[in-house]
This record gives sequence, structure tokens and C-alpha cells, in this order.
Amino acid sequence: MKLHIKLLLSIVAAMLLAGCATSRSVVAVQAAPSYQSANPADGTAIKLVTTDLRKFELAPATPDIPSLKNGEITNTAITSRAIARKRNGYGKALGDVLLPEGQTVATTVESAVAAGFREAGYRVLRPGDPGFEDAVAVDAQINQYWSWVNIGFWALTLNCRSEVTLTAPLPGMETGLKVTALADKSAQAAFESVWQDIANQGLTELTRSVSRALPRRTAAF
Repeated sequence: MKLHIKLLLSIVAAMLLAGCATSRSVVAVQAAPSYQSANPADGTAIKLVTTDLRKFELAPATPDIPSLKNGEITNTAITSRAIARKRNGYGKALGDVLLPEGQTVATTVESAVAAGFREAGYRVLRPGDPGFEDAVAVDAQINQYWSWVNIGFWALTLNCRSEVTLTAPLPGMETGLKVTALADKSAQAAFESVWQDIANQGLTELTRSVSRALPRRTAAF
């Protein structure tokens, strides 16, 4: 029995290392097509002001807390793109997962949040859109957007947790509306494509959570 357990752990470790767990990976995520889709014909016009306020730690007690392999937790050029930390078969933290240059957590999460607003009936405007200057500013504070892996006996489970606080002079958001979302995915190995999948699922779940949390009556405010 002990031999079987050791063999299983070796297999799990090998699968993880096959995905270059010790090195830094760069994966692109598919931001929700919120700004490309049509706005509702009517509804409150808003503009999002998004800030990435996630907290990184050098040696977190649990894998769901953001961290970086080389301790670059004060380097915003890196933290602004960091979305996950890989681990080996024994749970030891190894390489991290970043978005490609030119894509940040702030812009990516903002797109998912914007999609949620539009699903709830709001018109989300960008600079240059007619009415942008007069649109209601919504402060979108990103408290969490992070993926991590849990090592199971036969397989892995990847999770992505998101948390955004929306604050605006609108019903339901005056003192801050906290929206959370959690996605999970089972896999045999944590390859880069799997990290990409869970990051995309996290954005999809965040869009759904935002849409459900927003008071629909404010769409005609």
C-alpha cells in the first residue's frame, strides 16, 4: 500500500512538472466581449473606474493568497499581470502564471464586470462614447482575482476566486456592493491550457455574479 501511495505521488508530481511548474508561464485570457457587444437601448449610463487592490504575500499560509516565485510582490509591473501560482505534487509553491504584456488584471476584470452591468440593463460607456462625461462613475475595486491548485488523491482541482466591490451614487451601491465568484475545474495535470481555462471560467462566473447582484430597478434610474 505504501508503495502504491508513493507511486501515485510521483505520478502527480510528474504531471505537474510536465506543465513547467517550476518556471513562469504566460497565458492570455479571453476577456468578456462586453465593450464590443451592444449596450441596452435604455438604462443608466455608467463608466467604470477600476483599481487592482489585491494583496500579495511572500509566504502565504494558503494557496489562495496571491504570491510570486521571486518575491516580486511590490513590482506592480508583475503583480498587475499575475493571476496564479503553480505548485508541485506536495503542495510546494513554484512558478507563477502571468497575463501577457499589454493585458492586466484590471482591464481583464473590468471587462467581465462591464458585461455583468450590461446584462443587468446598464449602458457601460468608454472614453469617446457619446455621453461618457455625464455617465455615473462606478468605482470597481478588485480585492481578489486569483487561481490556485488543490492536490487530490486521483486528480487536481483548480479554483479561481474573484471579489470586486462596486461603489457609486446609485441605489444598492452607495456604501459599496461586494460581489464574489468562484469557479473550479478538475484536471489530471495543471498544464498552461488548464490555467487558461480556469482563469476564463473565473471571469465568466464573475460576470454572472455581477449581473445577479445588481439591482435591476437601477437600470431605469
